[in-house]
Amino acid sequence: MELLLATTGTPLLLVNLVFAVIALAVGFAAGAWVCGGKSSNDSSREEEAASAAERLIELERAMMASDRLRDLAASVASDVGTHNASIGAIEQQLAQAKASDSPNEEAVTEAMVQIEGANAALQAKLAKAEQQIQAQAEQIKTHESEARTDSLTKLSNRRAFDDELARRFSEWERKNTPFSLLILDVDHFKKFNDTHGHQAGDEVLRKVGAAIAKCARDMDLPCRYGGEEFAIVMPATKDADGNALAERVRTTIEGMRIQFEGKTLSVTTSLGLATVERDDDVTRLIKRADEALYVAKDAGRNNGQRHTGSGCVPITARKAKPKQAAAPAEMPATAVLDRLPNRTRFLEILRNEVRSSQDSGNPLSVITAELDGYKKLEDEFGEAVAKLTLDSIAQFLDSSLQASDQLGRLNDGQFILLLPSQRAEEAQQVRDRVTSALSNCTIPLGDNQMRLTTAMSVTQLTQEDSAVSFMQRAERLLKTAVPSSPMSAV
Repeated sequence: MELLLATTGTPLLLVNLVFAVIALAVGFAAGAWVCGGKSSNDSSREEEAASAAERLIELERAMMASDRLRDLAASVASDVGTHNASIGAIEQQLAQAKASDSPNEEAVTEAMVQIEGANAALQAKLAKAEQQIQAQAEQIKTHESEARTDSLTKLSNRRAFDDELARRFSEWERKNTPFSLLILDVDHFKKFNDTHGHQAGDEVLRKVGAAIAKCARDMDLPCRYGGEEFAIVMPATKDADGNALAERVRTTIEGMRIQFEGKTLSVTTSLGLATVERDDDVTRLIKRADEALYVAKDAGRNNGQRHTGSGCVPITARKAKPKQAAAPAEMPATAVLDRLPNRTRFLEILRNEVRSSQDSGNPLSVITAELDGYKKLEDEFGEAVAKLTLDSIAQFLDSSLQASDQLGRLNDGQFILLLPSQRAEEAQQVRDRVTSALSNCTIPLGDNQMRLTTAMSVTQLTQEDSAVSFMQRAERLLKTAVPSSPMSAV
């Protein structure tokens, strides 16, 4: 039986080696594809040269990994051949002893000892080979990751962008899950390079890439699309949330001041946004976002346009101004409010927390809150004032949370606070403190002041709840809540 196990284990190792060689070949082919592909139409010759050098180095590393794995395969094959030859010789000795008239017990014992020793030696070599294969697999994984990253900005590159866009479009076709695409371009970048030099241009692209990555949400994929163009693929995102992210990116880049060799540099961007529609394919979606981008450029740059499917509309309403004016955008940046997860994203977070709570038996509660009179505030004083007021509330709520808590937005004027490991009674105390503090806050509005009043309700998870039913119960309770007065918990 031991002899049978020793010989049948050999093909499994060879199969593993075959798969390892195939995996390395895939990584090697990917490296060759990257190296052999066309260079992007970058304005910076220095960057192209550096990228080409990096690709050459990566290809050489892949070739070295290929050589090492081929050597390893040959070595293990040789070890297996030697082992099989040794086992064959021992089998012959056992057969001769069995065929003799007086079998020698010592000969049989010696043969078994030799088999055990041969198996142990081969096992040690196989274990070492397995470690080396794992190391090569990690190296291949690193090569694949680097092949999907832009070397200058450290954002995902065009290859990763194409894959993500195809994946999101497939999800849209199968599950009807919406997503949006934002394409943006650094304004007058060629002129900037000619004026300040390519190294300054590279520094600007690095800073712009970092700003985009900071503005993007965890679920988004920010990419360098090519040259001075960037893109963000935004899953589970419709027009309103896409507009907010686009404007946050634009105002963040507009406000940057980049120090380079004693100069203070600044740039602006033009943006085009499109949300996937029924008649779209990947090519048409990109084309619509591109069309919106060029409309933004024609409109004077440093603005965003959204393609509706039939035409383009401004992302934010902006008053007509002289082009020389350097006044800030009409819609103010609302940093805390804009980075909060929307209802769709918050439901994804809630699903994980509900599953964890029900598996562990730990309590879970949410507080839903609504600014009293939000619609009236928006109608009388405008969207900008209404959003600033919401942002003030969001900042206050965010500062009141513990590390494990999570704040999100539901509809206009509504928030939801996730409180893991807290029962309804504990959540009520949090609600009462927040309600009391907010009622003492006032917002100056011209000659008058507005006192903030909010309606809040507390809901605790039950074992029968799903994430959807839990959120629906919380929203129903909010509708019955009285502004700035205690509510009973359910």
